[in-house]
Order: sequence, then structure tokens, then C-alpha cells
Amino acid sequence: MWNYVLFSSLVLIVSLLYHCYFNSPLSIIEHPNTHYDYIIVGAGTAGCVVALRLSEALNVTVLLVEAGGYFGWVSSVPILAPVMQGTEVDWSFSTEPQMFSSRGFWNHIQKVPQGKGLGGSGQMNHLVHSFGRSEDYKAWPKGWSHADLLPYFKKVSDIMNVMSSPEKEYLAEAFLVAEESLKLNNVTLQRGLYTTKRGSRWSTFNAHLQNAWNRINLHILTNTLVSKILFKENLNVDGIKVIYKDGLMRKIVARKEVILCAGTINTPQLLLLSGIGPAEDLDKFQIPVVSNVSEVGKNLFDHFMLPVYVNLEAKVSITLVKLQTLPEVLNYFIFGRGWYATNGIMAVGRVNNSGLMLFGLGTTDERMLKPLSNYRTEPYRSLYPSYKNNSQEGFLFLTYCLQPKSRGTVTLRSTKIRHQPKIDPAYLEHYDDILCTHEAINFAIRVIETKQFREYGAKVHHPDLEECRHLPQDYRDIEYSECVMRVGALSSHHVGGTCKMGVDDHSVVDENLRVRGVNGLRIIDASVIPSPVSGNPNSVLIAMAERASDLIIGRTG
Repeated sequence: MWNYVLFSSLVLIVSLLYHCYFNSPLSIIEHPNTHYDYIIVGAGTAGCVVALRLSEALNVTVLLVEAGGYFGWVSSVPILAPVMQGTEVDWSFSTEPQMFSSRGFWNHIQKVPQGKGLGGSGQMNHLVHSFGRSEDYKAWPKGWSHADLLPYFKKVSDIMNVMSSPEKEYLAEAFLVAEESLKLNNVTLQRGLYTTKRGSRWSTFNAHLQNAWNRINLHILTNTLVSKILFKENLNVDGIKVIYKDGLMRKIVARKEVILCAGTINTPQLLLLSGIGPAEDLDKFQIPVVSNVSEVGKNLFDHFMLPVYVNLEAKVSITLVKLQTLPEVLNYFIFGRGWYATNGIMAVGRVNNSGLMLFGLGTTDERMLKPLSNYRTEPYRSLYPSYKNNSQEGFLFLTYCLQPKSRGTVTLRSTKIRHQPKIDPAYLEHYDDILCTHEAINFAIRVIETKQFREYGAKVHHPDLEECRHLPQDYRDIEYSECVMRVGALSSHHVGGTCKMGVDDHSVVDENLRVRGVNGLRIIDASVIPSPVSGNPNSVLIAMAERASDLIIGRTG
């Protein structure tokens, strides 16, 4: 009881201090100028980087327009990332009903959270750091190879304060020593890496935007929705149309460029509403065609994860009961240490194209997590046996295919910017994704069978799903494994690719990120990533935004 009272009191005190002493930066304005050299749409992971870099040139003016406002202080606590989902700082996107997956979810619909506010999804993700593998970039255009991006990877590693899971973390240690006995080719096991500073979330909002938001040549417009990109008759960009919080609309002119950093879902929607996209799709909504770019909204990809629950006998995992103890709470709020200062991802591994993440939280509280994911009750309880036991020891292996072949789309639902577009990731449409994920599951099982995990009493939980009861209850059986995937796998929230970068007709932007068919419009966000990154893509996107800024300024290419 007293733990709950103390935690609530600390939350109240920190919240009051945050609101009392937080001073609004000079760059945050309510009434913008009529003209700017550069207009950046979206203050997410990439937008924060671009705003910093472009405003370094004092002879240019930059406007950063963001649909949301500030994230609260809770977002700064790494372990509390899921708490942001479904709130006013989340776009709260939902997919269309899925044909090949999501059978354990209401109406076969997946939730796709995306950050809405300064910092974007970087303020609510799990902060996992990865640059993938060098071969991920082989088919990317000139200038974007792994070798080309290496200087930017180093820059990101320095700026983003990359940390690893604690040295004395038992599950991470057991995972790392497992490599010696696995005797598999192409295996990589390592500690989880994440971006924090002094125990708090460290995103591009902290590392980039806050370093720029008192510059006189940078204006930041919050709670303002961009409804359309405007063009002149010669297809040169003219500016943007915005809708303020009170409903008023206004045009703002861009002298040089408009740079879209609105994200994998909002960017293609805005392009389509502005007349850039497949002509046949625009005609359905009687939108005048500015540029017939057939691939806008196509090539949507995501990592699709199956959580494999592992029961433990030893007390070596994170539980809600442990998180609510007085020492743990004080350790974080006084010293910035402990489990609250981590993201819970203790280790990651891969074999060939199959990936694992070891998430060390053994408790899967039904009241909080089930509504966020849209699971139906019976499948949720079957997949997560600790749903009502906040002291149960265990962890999750998040198993997935690093290079999924399924591709989906983002298309218009209506001509209104406030209406969510149709999002269809087509999860598990390509059977190779089943085989690849099955290999990841079996990789996880082999890890659990190693000596240290056996000593911890690790045992794989096989969910008793109604749809799969006719099959052998064993993940080694491909049919059972596939059945559980199609019922219980869920989005990793790594969506990308909807405005693919390339040099052929199947791309939306060229190698300089300029939108085809028009002048003065670029895209710098996850929508331009041509193909999946073998790991969490956030750090790669930061590196891409750094290089893209250099391209605009003229420091490279």
C-alpha cells in the first residue's frame, strides 16, 4: 500500500516541478511569418535532426510544423514506453482487417502507434539502438551504402549516447554465454543497446531539437496540422496549407523547399491529398493530379513479431512487484538508475535472417497491455500466462523475420486530412515470412536449452489456442508454429517504405530524396527507407536525416 502512495506522490511532485519550471523556448511561436526558406512538416525523429542542421546556417529561415505538442514527463522514463500508447500523443493508427494474420485480435486489426508531438515516435518507442547489417544496404541507391553511411553511424553513436544493458544482468549473461554451446553458423548474440542519458529517454528531441530551439532563425509551430502541399503552375512547390488548433486555415510560403518528415503513414497520405500519387487512386477522390507517381503508399513493410513466453523458476527477471518496491522507485527518482532507467530489452540475437529480442519483463498485466494491443481475451491469456500474476518470473523472446517479404499499402480513406488512411501491411502474406519466423522460434528454443537457462528453470510456454488445438503443441512443429503466428503475432511498430527511395520507376524519391515530378519537395522519414533494416530502424533513420541535411546544405553529394 505504502509503495503505491509513495509512487503516486513522486509522480505528482515531478509533474508539478515539470509544469512550474519548464520555460517555453524562444522558437515556439503562435503566429508564424508568411514566408520561410525551408518548411519542415513533422517534428519526429527525422524532423528534429533536420531542424537543427538547417538552422545552423544563420542566413536562412526555418519553420518546423508539428501536429502535436509536448510529451509529458512520463515519456522520459524508458521502461514506461507503452504508457504513451493510446493517449493524445499517439496518432493511434489501426490497420485494415488482416487476411493472413491477427486472428487473435478484435476484427483482425492491429494497432500501429506513432508519436504525435515534439520528438514523434522517438518519445514513445523502446529506444533500441541498431544499424542492422551491412548487406541490408546493398540494393540502396548510390550515396546510401553501408560504407557511405558509416561516418553518420559514428556521429549518431556519439550524439545519441548509446548504452548497453547492465553488466550484472543475469538473463543477458545467460544469453551471451549460450553462443558457445549453440554451434550454429551466422549467429550473433549481444547485449541490448539503447539510447538514454542519466536514466532518461534520449531521443532526437533531446539531442537535436533542444539544442536549436532558441535560435532566432528557427520557428516551431505546435498543435498545427498541415492539410496540403501547395504548388505553382510550373510544379515548383509554393508552400503549405495549415489548420490551427482553433480551426483557422492559413497558407505559409516556402522560398526554397518543403521537407516532409511526417512519417511512414502521414507522409503518403499528405502526398495523395496534395495530388501526388497514382492517378487512378486520385481520380477516385476527384483530386487533381499534380504528379502521377504510381508508388506512393506502396512497399509498406514492418517486422512482425511472435512473442514466445518463457517461464522461470529463478528470480532473475523484472516483475511489476519488483518495479513497485520502495528501493527500486527511489533508486530511479534519486539516482536515475535501476530498471526504470532501462528499456527492458536485455539482449538481441540473430541467425541468418531470423531475429530475437530478449525482453526481461516477466509480468504481462492484462489490464494495461491487452487494450493497447487489441488482443481478444482468450488468445491474450493463452499467449501470456502471467496475465494476472504480477510476481511471476519469466521473460519474452520476441521472434521475427529480419527481412520480411510481405508488402502492404497506405491509401486514402477520404479527402479529409483528419480521417485516418487505410493501412494494410498484409502481414504474413508471403509464406517465406512464416519459415523465417519459425527459424527464429527454434533459435530461441535452442538458446533456452543451454546450461545457464536450464539452471534458471527456463521452460518455453506453448499457448493453448483454440485455433491450434488440432496440432501437436510444440513450436518445433511448423504447422503449430504457423498457426500461433497467424493468431498471436503482432506489429513491432517498425513500419517503413511507403515513399521508397530509388533510381527506377518503382520509387517515389530519388537518391537526393527529392519527390519525382515536382520541384522543391523532399521527404526525410522512414517512408523513404527502400527495404527493411535487420534490427530496430530508429538509429538508421537518424543517420539518414543527418546525411539528408548535408545534401540540402550542400556539404556532400
